[in-house]
Amino acid sequence: MPKIVKINAKKVKEFRQKFPKHINTRVIRSKDGGFVAEITTFPGCFTQAETLSELIDMVNDCVRTYFEIPAKLYSFMPTYLPSINIIYNLDIFPAPRQEVKLKMRLPDYERTEN
Repeated sequence: MPKIVKINAKKVKEFRQKFPKHINTRVIRSKDGGFVAEITTFPGCFTQAETLSELIDMVNDCVRTYFEIPAKLYSFMPTYLPSINIIYNLDIFPAPRQEVKLKMRLPDYERTEN
């Protein structure tokens, strides 16, 4: 992880405090197997991806964009991850469902006190 320059440390803390502990996301499987996600916690936030891994990255990128986080500070921002139960509920193995609602949360080590 890159070092935080003193001038950016305060900004990093300010941006990190904007992130809620959980976000709600509605995920729909497309007919071709990809994913479309609406981050319902933040109105107007939508993204898509071909794989679940890519979807997780895209959801986090969408949240960072929503909060207008400068790209140079992305590596210092929290990352939302679905629980393993949610991954199973997406029914990726063996046959996909068409839609599921899920809550993504920050890992314990990413949480900040508000």
